[in-house]
Amino acid sequence: MITIVTAFFDIGRGEWTPDKGHPHYLERKTETYFERFSNLATLENPMVIYTSPDLVPRIQQIRGNKPTKIIPFKFYDNCKELRQKIKDIQVSEEYKSKINPSQKSNPEYWSADYVLVNALKSTFIRHAIQMAEVNTNLVAWVDFGYCHSKDTLNGITKWEYDFDPTKIHLFSIKDYLPGRPIDDIIYNNDVHMTGGVIVAGKEQWPKLEALVNHSTNELIKNNLIDDDQTLLLMSYLLAPEEFEIHKVSPDNWFFIFKDFAKK
Repeated sequence: MITIVTAFFDIGRGEWTPDKGHPHYLERKTETYFERFSNLATLENPMVIYTSPDLVPRIQQIRGNKPTKIIPFKFYDNCKELRQKIKDIQVSEEYKSKINPSQKSNPEYWSADYVLVNALKSTFIRHAIQMAEVNTNLVAWVDFGYCHSKDTLNGITKWEYDFDPTKIHLFSIKDYLPGRPIDDIIYNNDVHMTGGVIVAGKEQWPKLEALVNHSTNELIKNNLIDDDQTLLLMSYLLAPEEFEIHKVSPDNWFFIFKDFAKK
């Protein structure tokens, strides 16, 4: 069995609308997230869910009697310093001037909240493990809105798969070209690792958190910032021996319950 950890905070995506200058595909109402989570929530796997205090009752209602721990987390209160560092970079002229113009609408370049919540995935899981909320050898991050429909689950009611618990499992849509500068990847929004699902053994998650935090700090020192996809690539490049990379199709990011699940 795999314990699933996820999180949801309303960072205002319902207001990312075309009339405010955003591409239509960025708009995502809170209700949309809950509709999608309702699909993921049908799984019998134990879940640990971080969210704002006001949303705890709704998530509990959706999960019902399934094994669930919901942890209230005041996102804006607890992450002020890092959020401000991200925001300062995003508004700096040096950073903005180097972004590929065709990519500037993507939220990793202007939404500090978007970047921050994605950077915290391994921290949430390490905390859940530390608080003894995880009782399985394997732990997975799965995005709260990952299951766009019931079909994403591929008919399973319990997610199981024989991932090596001594490795951190990432899912790659593109090989990294050795020697390519990270800043070039960032400025062109060139994705290598997906971020919607990450799997690892319990003992590996603190290692991933340390790698992600180190990568975040290195970016900040160089007046750079990006979402978890680049942070995961950087983490892998720092310690490739800790990882197992699974190649997946760039045309389908919603593969996990089809290609990595026991029927």
